[in-house]
Amino acid sequence: METIAEWAEDFNTLEKMVFKAMCKAACETMVEMLQRQDQIIKALRDKDEYILVDPSRERTIKTLMGEVSYKRGYYKAKSGGRVHLLDEALGITKDYGLYSEALAEQIIVECGDKSFRRAADTISELTGQSVSVMAAWGVLQKYGDKVQEQEKRLSELDAGGTTGQLGNIASKVLFQEMDDVWLSMQKKKRRKAGTPSAKGNKKSGKKPLHVGIAYTGWSERKDGRYATTDKIATTSFGGAKEFNGHFEMLLRHRYDMDGVDLRLMNGDGANWIKSSADESDAILQLDPYHRSQAILRGVSDRESRRKIYDAIREKDIDKTLAVTYSLVEGAEDDITREKAAELHGYFSENRESLLTWTERGIKLPAPPEGVVYRNMGVQESSNCGLITHRMKHRKGSWSEEGATNMGKILCYRHTIGFDEMLGPMPEPKAPKAETEPLSVGKVPFYEGKGYGGDWLYAGMPFDQAFRTNGREAIRGILKQKPL
Repeated sequence: METIAEWAEDFNTLEKMVFKAMCKAACETMVEMLQRQDQIIKALRDKDEYILVDPSRERTIKTLMGEVSYKRGYYKAKSGGRVHLLDEALGITKDYGLYSEALAEQIIVECGDKSFRRAADTISELTGQSVSVMAAWGVLQKYGDKVQEQEKRLSELDAGGTTGQLGNIASKVLFQEMDDVWLSMQKKKRRKAGTPSAKGNKKSGKKPLHVGIAYTGWSERKDGRYATTDKIATTSFGGAKEFNGHFEMLLRHRYDMDGVDLRLMNGDGANWIKSSADESDAILQLDPYHRSQAILRGVSDRESRRKIYDAIREKDIDKTLAVTYSLVEGAEDDITREKAAELHGYFSENRESLLTWTERGIKLPAPPEGVVYRNMGVQESSNCGLITHRMKHRKGSWSEEGATNMGKILCYRHTIGFDEMLGPMPEPKAPKAETEPLSVGKVPFYEGKGYGGDWLYAGMPFDQAFRTNGREAIRGILKQKPL
């Protein structure tokens, strides 16, 4: 009787051998299933519409189990074009080249957590597939392009007024936070990126990636900590106007913006954030983290810091500015004076937003059940979880296209998820047909209908909206003729 020891040295070797054998068996099973389904499609197809051109055209797909090579029919359609009916029926696309969608998504997840090299090694170890570093990078770029195509689709829907129908999260209050993450750019882009490359400039060779998040409040977790609810995040290298327009479009896609009575925005005082608050009629507040950071950097004396904090706790802006100005006048050396002047200027420029919404005593509508309202200031921790951990703290440099794709993928993955972002979108609203004024002869046609009779001539409900099973049921009821 053969024993395990004769063909496996230890459990680790045995595990890998069994895994490899099962992956091979799974690939063979998938080939059999695909070819059987192809034969069924070949027999049941509309032979007048689809003419068989090649009965066994081969294709290879890299899957989680390994490479799957199968043959299927290739048809010419009388209505035009050529098609593989098996691929169409099963939704087998070429969006990611030779890689299946399941394997591509696994590659994306690994690349979002690790370097491209480590991600490729992990995929090769944990699946029946061998993936190179460049292959992993290429799959992520294709996935990022797909996300940007979907964003473009949303923009088209928004221009037609359809995006507003998609937002289904109702909240009377919407919290927004914005910040910049400075990324190191590849050498050929550094001279044009960010600030001039002056000697000693810490941001030389870097470029700011705008990051924006929105949420409806906080909910308490089982461990007693609080997490933001209904969160969405996005990134962009574009200008302030471009970013603000894109972010507003995403908000209309996610939230019922007509039901939002109050918008609160948290930022570090950058001009592009101020313009965003002005355009959206949001109440702007200076981020408490950046406010405290400015005090620590600008004032080294603990007693002077205490006076500033006391003035802020008293909610007295004039006193706060008076204290910082007195530090400028009483400075004993140029360095101390320069730092104090920078702090005073920063607070003066953000005078209107210096206090948080809670410090101003702003009353908010009652939150929905299970949601609480707390102090804002989660942008820094969000940046770490969304962007900086993967894109900034590993001494790597980025191209603008690569950073854009990675940033968007990370934001959607950790907030709304890929399924919602890449899900089906409704068709844009049809443009309203121009109608001629009614002539006298046509007036009797509407006579006797009374006020509100226009509903008799309206289209079916949900014509331009995404149709769920419930909506289809309602449409079916309305289509039934009365007895």
